[in-house]
Amino acid sequence: MNRSIMVLALSIVVAGGCRSEVDQKPAAEVTETSAATTATRPPGADASRVIREKSSIDWVGAKVTRDHDGTFHEFDGWIEYAAGRPSRIAFDIDLTSVESDEEKLTAHLKSADFFDVARYPKATFTSTSIAEAPAGAPAGTTHRVTGVLDLHGAKKEVTFPVTAEVTGEGVRTRSEFTINRHDWGISYRGAADDLIRDNVLIRLDLMFPPPPPA
Repeated sequence: MNRSIMVLALSIVVAGGCRSEVDQKPAAEVTETSAATTATRPPGADASRVIREKSSIDWVGAKVTRDHDGTFHEFDGWIEYAAGRPSRIAFDIDLTSVESDEEKLTAHLKSADFFDVARYPKATFTSTSIAEAPAGAPAGTTHRVTGVLDLHGAKKEVTFPVTAEVTGEGVRTRSEFTINRHDWGISYRGAADDLIRDNVLIRLDLMFPPPPPA
């Protein structure tokens, strides 16, 4: 057998048996979206902007050999209310602000192999539905959010679980879910002996001011 084929086969076997944190989180539901669902509008009067210093958008990517932790330093977002209840949430991410746990990887993530920030400097998400969590949702989940994620020149509808909590500080929303990077055309495979997993874990921790009176 050709040596490169042997290395590739071995890496696939190892990848299947190596337990990553990414494997332990729920996957977002991803579907195609129509042009009608991708239109966005500015926030209305009953909207609150994210409190940046109390919020974070992080990620975990995995290879055969290890996980890589990272974050996005620059992002913005808001939550809109109707009759005192959340009706829409949106956020955008400056992809040029990505940082990983390795300087070399950070630079690679900005290249055409991954985010291609020269062509696609920003990712956006705008919800189309915010519903109470259905029966059987992950423990602690309070809501189920559906919306359009525009990333790397592709728009997909995603649905993921959210835990929202109202405190004296405001409204904190948290979510952990995975997406398949290939759905957005990010398909760099990695080295033959250290393949990159398809799924990426997204961690949202967004704090907003207290909601308006109902």
